[in-house]
Amino acid sequence: MAQMLQVFRRICGSGAGRGKKDQTSKEESEMTDTSTTSPERRVYQPIHPSVRPLLDREYVAFHDKYAQYVVPENMSGPWDGSLRTRYTWPYSGSPVVDVGSVKDIRPDPKFAIRVFTPAGTPPAAGWPVLIWLHGGGWIVGNIESDNDLCSLICRDTGCVVLNVDYRLAPEHQYPAAIEDVSWTLRWINTAQAARDLSIDHTKIMIGGASSGANLAAVGAMLAADLNVPLVLSILVVPVTDNTATVETRWSAHKHSPWLTPVRMAWFRSLYLPDKSLETDWKVSPLFASKERLGKSPKTWVAIAEQDLLSTEGRDYIKALREAGVEVEVHSYPGMPHTMMALSGVLHRGRQSIVDIVDAVRRAINS
Repeated sequence: MAQMLQVFRRICGSGAGRGKKDQTSKEESEMTDTSTTSPERRVYQPIHPSVRPLLDREYVAFHDKYAQYVVPENMSGPWDGSLRTRYTWPYSGSPVVDVGSVKDIRPDPKFAIRVFTPAGTPPAAGWPVLIWLHGGGWIVGNIESDNDLCSLICRDTGCVVLNVDYRLAPEHQYPAAIEDVSWTLRWINTAQAARDLSIDHTKIMIGGASSGANLAAVGAMLAADLNVPLVLSILVVPVTDNTATVETRWSAHKHSPWLTPVRMAWFRSLYLPDKSLETDWKVSPLFASKERLGKSPKTWVAIAEQDLLSTEGRDYIKALREAGVEVEVHSYPGMPHTMMALSGVLHRGRQSIVDIVDAVRRAINS
């Protein structure tokens, strides 16, 4: 574990700020394991006794060493943006790997895209391309998020990966993020994008984690309306029902660590203050009609079995299958919502990103 804990990550369900190759700063290096785990530190977020025996042992060890000491966000006061810069525990993602090139572009002035391009000469038809959408409750995360996963997919599958730095709430509430996803889908399907990025329009994919998976699920259905042919959608611990409460879908996992009902409801309130829109399919893809769901491409879904969102994730899988969509499901025992963000310290977290890479590779080669 020690060699992976090199730089500090920001608070986020999906690992915002993950994947930096820079050396730990002086300030961060002074925050040693001793200070993080000092017996004088107050426990703010302990694992609930009912959940502890159900969780993966590696996760329990990490949570007890780091996560339980994290001071929760101020979810009752006004938004101040500090959540996006507050470091909470050592970097826990996987290493960023070398690819042919990494560059940030801004084809639309409202948001940026980080482009990971494989090494070597593009195939005659161009590189396959994956649009990736980070998590973070629609309020945190940025172009640095998930760089470990994006670089790994790029290197190991020969695929261009676009890490979309979509606009965040509460400064940019719904539907800003969806608009950015829609714009990216339209743009990637243009002749100009094909020339600039050397991509193959017959092998376009979309994916995301948590709130990013919510955007990806919506984007997968929007793509059909936009005449963008997708060959795969990847949904990692997705948000699919923004009406969900403990009374409806969350009761079985209401004591799951980190992504709690209170925290999830807070994310939602900042992203979607207008509760009348909660059943709109662009907010809650689980509410899409069977006909619209059926427009989704083949879908790969990761379920963390001890995640607050696991029930709505499984319900979405069922809805997709009933609509005639081919769905491949990978379930990870003992894993909480943050499993992918902890891929550097949890074997099953690492397995989740290996499985994602495999899904992309198979979609490209099919």
